[in-house]
Amino acid sequence: MFQPIFISFMSVASGGIIYLTLIFIKQNWANTIHYLITFLLLPPITFVITNVISNNLALSLGMIGALSIVRFRSPVKNPLELVIFFALITIGISFGVNVKWGLMLIAMIEGILILSRLIELFEKKFKFFNLFKYTFSTNDGVLKNLIEIESSTKIDFMENNPNLVYSSFNNKDNYIYKIALNDRSQINLIKEKISLEKNIINVDVRYGN
Repeated sequence: MFQPIFISFMSVASGGIIYLTLIFIKQNWANTIHYLITFLLLPPITFVITNVISNNLALSLGMIGALSIVRFRSPVKNPLELVIFFALITIGISFGVNVKWGLMLIAMIEGILILSRLIELFEKKFKFFNLFKYTFSTNDGVLKNLIEIESSTKIDFMENNPNLVYSSFNNKDNYIYKIALNDRSQINLIKEKISLEKNIINVDVRYGN
């Protein structure tokens, strides 16, 4: 029903769709030309490998040995990156076996990614009703320097900071704020500004490498 060439283009398109979705949900770690090329190439490569070795046992064993020397040596920024790579490989394999499984997996991945963005957008509303005690940060691993502030009163400039990745209450009804930035000097500026505030209970600064 589906011709191999058409399916190979579908696999390329699937990688592009997942890439655009990650950019849409503000996953900035993927916003580079290298990741774009990786996302476009990984599904069709695994699709071709699956078709080449599917009916040849000897070739399958030889391909396993050849692929065993291939490794991703770049450090993984967060668990989501590793999962996405695995998903792209699985999509290529699925297209090689049964296109329906590949399409179902793509739909599932898209739905979960978009849902995570919706949860992040409504995070403050959820916290208002005290339903969640943790953050829905979908950008972990990108920002290296973190400042965590505990205060007995609300801090307006912290609430409105665009780099705020987490805000909540602890068991003592104190306000907890976390801001993450790549620029260490910006963290220090926030620390100096916080020192002028009253009712500050604790300030914890952690610098990345």
